[in-house]
Amino acid sequence: MIKRDPIYRVTIYTQEETIIIEYPITCQMSVERSVHTTSCRANVQLYNLAPSTRDKIFQDVFPIDETKWKYMQVEAGYNGSMSQIFMGRILQAYSHKAGGATDIITNIQAQALDLLDCNTSHTFEAGTSFKDIYNTIAQDLPNCAIANTGALEGEIKTATTFDGNALEELNKLSGGNTFIDNGMLNTIMNNECIDVPVPVITDDAGLLETPMRRDASLTIKSIFLPDLIIGQLLEIKSGIFSNYNGQFKVMGFTHNCLFSPTQAGTRTTEVEMWIGALLPGAEITTTDNKLEYNFNKVKGEKIEPVATDTPATVRALYEIIRKNNGVVPNVMMTKNINWRELLVNSNQPADIMKDLTLGIMTNVYYIGVYFQRILDKYFPGCTVKINSCFRTITNNTNCGGVSNSKHLQGLAIDFRINGVTLTKQLNTFRAVWSGKVIPYNTFTHVQLGSVKGIANDK
Repeated sequence: MIKRDPIYRVTIYTQEETIIIEYPITCQMSVERSVHTTSCRANVQLYNLAPSTRDKIFQDVFPIDETKWKYMQVEAGYNGSMSQIFMGRILQAYSHKAGGATDIITNIQAQALDLLDCNTSHTFEAGTSFKDIYNTIAQDLPNCAIANTGALEGEIKTATTFDGNALEELNKLSGGNTFIDNGMLNTIMNNECIDVPVPVITDDAGLLETPMRRDASLTIKSIFLPDLIIGQLLEIKSGIFSNYNGQFKVMGFTHNCLFSPTQAGTRTTEVEMWIGALLPGAEITTTDNKLEYNFNKVKGEKIEPVATDTPATVRALYEIIRKNNGVVPNVMMTKNINWRELLVNSNQPADIMKDLTLGIMTNVYYIGVYFQRILDKYFPGCTVKINSCFRTITNNTNCGGVSNSKHLQGLAIDFRINGVTLTKQLNTFRAVWSGKVIPYNTFTHVQLGSVKGIANDK
């Protein structure tokens, strides 16, 4: 059984000190991020802080000394691994106790970045490239770092002055395709997406409600997705609402989460996406042997098509394997893990065709991504040798596996981390892995159970 222990950390930066509040203090939060940067905000409620901490956090809407703004960083995640889900200026912070209640709640309202303070004024000569103008104006956004600039090509024909809010001036240059997400400045066109792994949301793994279609947008509600960023692709795979299946570009989302050791509550992410087929150059097409996605993926200034021989999603890869009679393409799942390592390893193509299901592929995806996160955190820079993940029935029998082996459902990995002693890798995984960890003479075995909404045995 996969154990998903939710955690959070709220860090308050004042002029005098840094204040950290984290689990198990009860916290209710709503975090909104969107391509509309002025809509990026957070409302955080912290329960029963010490009086001295409440006093330090307090912030008037209009402080007497406007140079003494406070800032808030919010991190959240599962099983000891957290992602930054918000960073911004505190607009107001106060504490209160409702009538008849015993809890004292500290309310914090914050806005992403200091956009109102970020003005620019530059005049550029005729012939100056859009990229040079972009990089110059971006320097007037001191709280942001340039992440992705996409297909920003061309040059101005006459001398031009850019004077006003820096983000608004960048949008004049890019045709309204520039936004700030989590402190990262991005310019990506309609037919472009940010080059990161594509999450797959299924009926059994994340999808909580019926997807809602409005014009060219699709809205879904999922289990909490702390790693989501604006501009990436997300895939929906539903057996119940199959007409909504496909890849979509994330344009905004809202996290609503309760973290508490004593109160029951939900942690969800509502995502608004653009429908790819309605965006110029982003239609999804098929050929005789594979799916093709006409999005271009962007990483920094590098732009390339979403390659047809390196499918971005579980479903796309599964369909290619089926059409190739069980032959698994040589493609990476994560930066350290190849799909062949997880799906082949003594499995024969005919047996893969017979035994591999989309549900098992989903399991392999989740355990692979979870495994990679632990590698990144505890063994950065190390490579890994995977002996076995998914096994066909025939392969499992031939290698002496038990009849109910988790390898049959793609919920186990046998591995050895290069350059790391077996004792160290065993002790680390025993401390952080949410599932069984079993030592062997030359490798370590880890496995996950089956939980509705996370992985499945179909």
